[in-house]
Amino acid sequence: MLDIFFLIIILAGLVTVGLVIVSKFPQVSNLDIDNLPQEKIFRKKQEIISRRIEEQTKTFKLKSEKIFAPLRKFWGQWQLKFRIYVGKIEKLWHHEQSRKQKIETKLSPEELSKKEEQLITEGEQALQLNQWDRAEEKFIAVIKFNSHSTAAYRGLGDAYFAREQLEEARETYRFVLQLEPEDDGVLVKLAGIAESQGDLEEAIEYYQKAILVNDSLSPRFAKLSELLVKVGQPEAAKEAVLGAVESEPQNPKYLDLLAEVAILCRDKALAERAYNDLRLVNPENNKLPDLRERINLV
Repeated sequence: MLDIFFLIIILAGLVTVGLVIVSKFPQVSNLDIDNLPQEKIFRKKQEIISRRIEEQTKTFKLKSEKIFAPLRKFWGQWQLKFRIYVGKIEKLWHHEQSRKQKIETKLSPEELSKKEEQLITEGEQALQLNQWDRAEEKFIAVIKFNSHSTAAYRGLGDAYFAREQLEEARETYRFVLQLEPEDDGVLVKLAGIAESQGDLEEAIEYYQKAILVNDSLSPRFAKLSELLVKVGQPEAAKEAVLGAVESEPQNPKYLDLLAEVAILCRDKALAERAYNDLRLVNPENNKLPDLRERINLV
């Protein structure tokens, strides 16, 4: 009986709660979530952030256009110039090829040989007149129809060297050596370029090669001796200067150099001999007293 009583009470409570909820349901269903204070603040923040991002994007886009506009313009101009340049080169190449073919078909080997001699002569004359561009033009004209003309390459190297285009001169001279490995004149020129650029070891190597090809020119022995002294090889320098003195025994410059090198090598007998020969050849030489004192100290 008591259980039934409690069950009735529970059921009555549930019915009451149900009635309350049903009575409040229209209000809950009509609740405007968008008008809640927290929701309004959140959405306002979203709007502000979105607006800032949009403004920053527009600003960045404008700045980027200002920065990259000149670059795009420059790139476009460069592309145009490059296309024009390539077009000119292609036209020039085709023109030269057609001109070369015409020359080869019209001229006999004898005529081509005469033309080569004429152009080389004109190039050498231009070199003597310091007309470097004209000289270069003449030598290149020869190379266009005779790519194995050592005289043309040699002259072209001389033109580059005269204009102090040392790298161009060096490469041109080296190509001459591929055609004529024993061109001692070109070896000496390469030695001069190496020395001017401070590469004394390379200069020495070229002078040695030139002397092996042609040992009849005393200045090469003397120059080799001077370079060997500079790199700290007095004994080798002594042998080199002896070669110069052997070719020109009365040359005061070589006798003076021999005395200096002999002193460095502490070869007193050789120094005395060079001193005596120098005194006989050039008794007014101002260096004689100094040499005498230094030889006495050896």
